[in-house]
Amino acid sequence: MTPPAVLERPSIAPPQPAPAPACSRTLAMHDDYEVVTLRSADGLEASFAPRVGMACCSLRLGGTELLGARHGLAAYASCGITMGLSLMHPWTNRLSAWRYTASGTTVRLPVSPLLHTDRWGLPLNGVQSSGHAWRVEDSGAGARSAWLEATLPFDRDRRQLALFPFPHRLHLRAEVSGRTLSIATEIEATGDVPVPVCFGYRVYVRRELPRAHAEIALPARRRVVTDRRLIPTGATEPRAAQTCRLDAGDELQEVFELGPERRLTVVADARQLTLESLAGFPLAQVRTLKAEPHVMLEAMTAEPDALSRDRFPVATAGRPYRAALRLAAGNLAPEQARCAA
Repeated sequence: MTPPAVLERPSIAPPQPAPAPACSRTLAMHDDYEVVTLRSADGLEASFAPRVGMACCSLRLGGTELLGARHGLAAYASCGITMGLSLMHPWTNRLSAWRYTASGTTVRLPVSPLLHTDRWGLPLNGVQSSGHAWRVEDSGAGARSAWLEATLPFDRDRRQLALFPFPHRLHLRAEVSGRTLSIATEIEATGDVPVPVCFGYRVYVRRELPRAHAEIALPARRRVVTDRRLIPTGATEPRAAQTCRLDAGDELQEVFELGPERRLTVVADARQLTLESLAGFPLAQVRTLKAEPHVMLEAMTAEPDALSRDRFPVATAGRPYRAALRLAAGNLAPEQARCAA
């Protein structure tokens, strides 16, 4: 007798985990300027404006803006008013005069639309590089990160070289991964003249007014003593690690040499943002103003007015200068947020 047929139940595959959201790179408009937005799988979005000095005009985590826009991209493009995350090149902060001698070359700065001045009439934050000066070489996204690579040629424009006669190219790579934005920068000399390296990155970390509660954790460091214009006097003094509470109306301004610990952390409104100098940025600055809802952090390759003092690292032919920093974003746990408040 033939045994009855046994019907096999169809095998049911075990449920598969949902694929992790991929990183992405998109193009859009921001304040009438085209921006490249890099997005990580963890929801960190960094937007860069190539035609406005490659400024990072927005850094968002989970839809929350972390950077201070100040007066926006238009003001940065027309007046050099820094915002978001700004590159100041070829020098950061101000010079003490309209003349400097660096690497054996004396430069008398002319009045130029590529220069901006501070309230004392001093040249401020380097040479303007808006328009089509920056060239985006590559951008894309993969499973783990999204990136952007760009180059700023500083060896062809006579107007630029009249202000900083040291031919070079600046290469930038920005990458978002997880909850971090990393920026690597390289100065490559394209002539026989050593290139003074005095650039920096300025970050405006957003905090809300009128509550305006924020804290900043500073590492052990050596303070650079400056006059009221932020010009170094030549003196320094040691400072221990500390956490400064910044309530409404408080102001803080300090330039300092970093020690082994190179992280500056701002906690504001249940969010925190850490600026870490990975390589090539031995100095930093922190500043707050009563009238502005942000904390300004800055990573610097040289101190303010370094060009006038002939005190800076250099890039030479075949020996580029490399520097890197990282911004790490996060949200505080509810109990941490209550303690901060």
